[in-house]
Amino acid sequence: MAHLFSHAGAPWLTQKWVRKVKEAYSDITPYGGYFDDEDEGQMGALGVLMAIGLFSVDGGAAANPSYEITSPIFDKIEIDLNSDYYPGKTFTIITRNNSRENMYIQSAKLNGQPLKTFHFPHTEFVKGGVLEIELGPEPNKQWGSN
Repeated sequence: MAHLFSHAGAPWLTQKWVRKVKEAYSDITPYGGYFDDEDEGQMGALGVLMAIGLFSVDGGAAANPSYEITSPIFDKIEIDLNSDYYPGKTFTIITRNNSRENMYIQSAKLNGQPLKTFHFPHTEFVKGGVLEIELGPEPNKQWGSN
């Protein structure tokens, strides 16, 4: 549910709550884990998506699916794209100023072009490319809220 704030015009709240949820459920030792995880691994998949900063509220089932951008916990992520299905080789996410305190997106670029929305189409993802995300300690309420 944390991802729905973006759709309500407050992507900074999505960024905050995705990080908070990820932090609360990130202990994957025998003493932690996903509390009451009886969902055949779906919480684990959600945890990965939250960690890389991409999500699709509709599960990719829309006629024109897109990915919502949140705040990755990694500085660099490389996603290999299978050439049997996608024209691109890799999709890379680079996160600048990444820290526990810097959870808010200040700006983003997709393939060098400023990205003003909190989402981008799957058609761009499959081409491969680079998503650059600049983080900071305070919300940028102008970014992604249109």
